[in-house]
Amino acid sequence: MLTAIVAIIIFALLVSAHEFGHFITAKLSGMYVDEFSIGMGPLVFAKQIGETKYSLRLLPLGGFVRVLGEDVEEEERSGVEQIDVPSERRYQNRPVWQRIIFASAGSFMNMLSAIIIFALMFMIAGEAVPIANPGTTISAVVENGPAHTAGLLPGDTIVEVDGVAVDTWAELTAVIVQAPVEQPMQVIVERENTDGVMETIPLTMQPEWNETEQKVMLGIYALTAERKAVGPIRGITLGAQATWETSVMMVDVLGDLFTGKVDIMDEEEGLTGPVGIIRIIDQSTEQGWIYVFNLAALLSINLGIINMLPIPALDGSKVLLLLYEGLRGKPIAPEKEGFLNMIGFAFLMTLIIFVTFKDVMNLFG
Repeated sequence: MLTAIVAIIIFALLVSAHEFGHFITAKLSGMYVDEFSIGMGPLVFAKQIGETKYSLRLLPLGGFVRVLGEDVEEEERSGVEQIDVPSERRYQNRPVWQRIIFASAGSFMNMLSAIIIFALMFMIAGEAVPIANPGTTISAVVENGPAHTAGLLPGDTIVEVDGVAVDTWAELTAVIVQAPVEQPMQVIVERENTDGVMETIPLTMQPEWNETEQKVMLGIYALTAERKAVGPIRGITLGAQATWETSVMMVDVLGDLFTGKVDIMDEEEGLTGPVGIIRIIDQSTEQGWIYVFNLAALLSINLGIINMLPIPALDGSKVLLLLYEGLRGKPIAPEKEGFLNMIGFAFLMTLIIFVTFKDVMNLFG
């Protein structure tokens, strides 16, 4: 139930941000916005404010901004074209550069949303600052490794190994690598209990020889960074940096998918549809709010990038056709654009069905 609620909230917020980008640029450029809708399908709620109807629809998987003149055929079918509006306020009569901004604004708002989400994460959780000389506090434990089997937990601090006191990570690793692999290791750790009191706990670990590293290991990681609070300016700077780096990574992954370097069916790196996203949201809610925030930022960036792909029915295709119109001096014929959008929509629906089938197979496979 919690997963469903979180999924609906995330999808609704990201769609709202995307459509608001289209909405605000249409308003600012003087276009006539007939309807601003969050969600698709049957109407749940609507309120007329001025010339625009603001609506909420049943399915939170999309939304739209209806600007007069953008889809003439649809307007003729619905009767919207009968609204008496000055011709210069219709979409097709606005300058090409304004229509390009309008088409790009949804993805821009998704990127801006990601920056804000990342910034909030850094402002609340803090910035990871490297520790020059790490102590013996454990940040992570390798599952089923010697330390994990013995009961060592992330956050524990190792204070003694086989009777030798250790204060730094360098001292700890020096003792571990010199230990005989066949002999159990006596380790003393400090752990804060539920009452906030530090307890001293003895543990017995059986070291393992790591063939890759060619040394004795316990399967532990040092706490190499600490979180420090940041203000709004630093938070936004880090948020912008995280958004840029994530965007570059996603573009690289898309390139690998299109060139065949990554298997589209791969569970980890392949395409993921609604079922897979909900599964990831479920995992994030179990790990904590910081992971939910991070996932929301990633999905926002993903939505922004995908929408700018030059695939008919997506915003990127509209930008491409508008650039063509600007160079040619006249727009592409509406029937041709409609045909392209129909092909693009069919392709996208086929793709969604395909990745949903893949996600279901991975879920039960």
